[in-house]
Amino acid sequence: MAAKVVKYSREGVTYYEIRGALPDGTRYEDRVGFSERELTFRHLVAARIKLLRSEYEMACQNVRAECRANIAAPGWVKQLIF
Repeated sequence: MAAKVVKYSREGVTYYEIRGALPDGTRYEDRVGFSERELTFRHLVAARIKLLRSEYEMACQNVRAECRANIAAPGWVKQLIF
């Protein structure tokens, strides 16, 4: 699933927000904010954005696993049990 990372500033804080859809159709949103001083540590900011993306991927995997586990069997399958 594709996710979009959006950057915006509000009251001196820069936010990075990840938005995307999960396989079951629900929306996924998460964000992290950095002050101007924290933005000087670019490697930490980049690492946190990578973590946001990996958390989104894990959420997608968890939802896919739930969908696979909840596959409904047709009604006639229940009749085959002896």
